[in-house]
Amino acid sequence: MILCIGAEGGGKTLLLRKLQSDHKASLNSAVQATNTSSSNNSSSAVVNSTVPTTGVNITTLLKLNPDKNKPNLELIIRELGGSMSELWSSYYKGVRRLLYVIDAANMSQLASTTLLLMPLLAHPNTQKMQIALVFNKMDRPLPRDTSELLAVLRYDDLQQYCRQKLLLFEVSAVSGKGLKALARWMWGEPRPKPESLLQ
Repeated sequence: MILCIGAEGGGKTLLLRKLQSDHKASLNSAVQATNTSSSNNSSSAVVNSTVPTTGVNITTLLKLNPDKNKPNLELIIRELGGSMSELWSSYYKGVRRLLYVIDAANMSQLASTTLLLMPLLAHPNTQKMQIALVFNKMDRPLPRDTSELLAVLRYDDLQQYCRQKLLLFEVSAVSGKGLKALARWMWGEPRPKPESLLQ
C-alpha cells in the first residue's frame, strides 16, 4: 500500500489517473505482444480535469508478472484529500512508501504545503517510510526556478534533520513528464539518473 497526500489542488487525483492509464496501456501492449491473434489496439484516455478529493480514493496499478504462470502484479495507492489533513496520521501505520504531491506552479501554496509536511515527518509512524516529494504541474510556467522552490520548502533543513529517506521528482500529469521514474520508485525498482535539478 502506498499513501498519496498533499495540499488541496496539488493534482493528486489526475496524477494517479495518468499513472493508471499508462500502466493499462503498457499491460495491453505486453499482452498483445504475446497474443498475435489479437488485433485490438485499445488505449485509455485520461480526463485532464478532476474535482477535489474530499475523502479517500483507491487507485490500483497493474503490470505484467515476469512469471507468466502467475497473476499480474498489483500496486494499491490510497489517496487522501487535502481537506483531510488533520486525519492523515490515521492512515500512516503500515505504509512503507508515501507520495507527497506539491503544486510547483502555485508559489502562494508552497508555504502551507511546507507546514503540512513538517508534522508528517515528525510523526512516529512515518520514521521508516520512504517519502517522495513530487513537484507536480511542471508543464506550466513556474513562478520561480527549482532552487527557489526547494528553498521555500526548506529542503536542506529537511534532509539534515528528518530520519526518512526523501526523494524528489518533477512530474506533469498532463504531459507525462517524469512519470516513468516515479512509477519505478513506486514499484521498488532502481531509479534512473535524475534529469533535472531535483536530485
